[in-house]
Amino acid sequence: MQSLNISASALRTVQAALDNTANNLANVDTIGYKRREASFSELLADNMREQPATDTQRNSPAGLRIGRGVKIGTTKLDLSQGSAKTTDVPTDLMIQGKGYFMVTHRTTDQNGVFLQEEFRLTRDGSFKLSPNEATGTFFLTTANGDILVDENGLPVEVASNDFKVTEDGHIFVNGEDTLTRIPVWQVDNPEQYTQIGQNEYALVLQPGEQPGMLFQESTATIRQGALEASNVDVSAEMTNLITTQRAYQLNSRAIAITDQMMGIANQLRSR
Repeated sequence: MQSLNISASALRTVQAALDNTANNLANVDTIGYKRREASFSELLADNMREQPATDTQRNSPAGLRIGRGVKIGTTKLDLSQGSAKTTDVPTDLMIQGKGYFMVTHRTTDQNGVFLQEEFRLTRDGSFKLSPNEATGTFFLTTANGDILVDENGLPVEVASNDFKVTEDGHIFVNGEDTLTRIPVWQVDNPEQYTQIGQNEYALVLQPGEQPGMLFQESTATIRQGALEASNVDVSAEMTNLITTQRAYQLNSRAIAITDQMMGIANQLRSR
């Protein structure tokens, strides 16, 4: 039965690793996507020490280690820089270095009444112009409608698509500084990032923590008219996929052989 438990836990773990690799491959063309790498950890193991103390045939230490299988330890976020894609579109912004844009996700009810606001992080700089009917200006928004915010947490507004963004995030229109700045934010502990879909991240806060306590300005620069491609290496992911599939086949075969052995044992016992 122990071999069944070990192989079953391995199958569940390998399936999770396959899902992680598939997700990386599915986002190979997603702007600003950061791949995740699965790591494994061993489950609880026992040591059997009933072997004879004087065993000249054994080169290993005394005792027999019996494991309980493996599990997914963590899926680490790879924050390495993706390649640059020049687009020459004024609303396309790329972060060169570590950090994220901050956007605000506003929730409304079916009547359009504002309910709550949530700040999120993203590396996807493919912003679009969304009209602000109240002022006649335009917001810079993501594909799902979240609004880019400045260093004070206020929505970034521009008069038209004829604007210039400097490396440090200052916005100029007709050569004049609009006094609006797009900062690049980062968090010291990457493990506090939680992927929530739409190529965005939320922060896992501890009791008493506020988002402003965790954000700090990055030394990264902004490049206008360019986008950051995903950092997924297709050849490396395909190699991981083949290796993981072979591990899945091996554990499936181990379950089948164990089932056959148990069937033989039952037949011998019934005689």
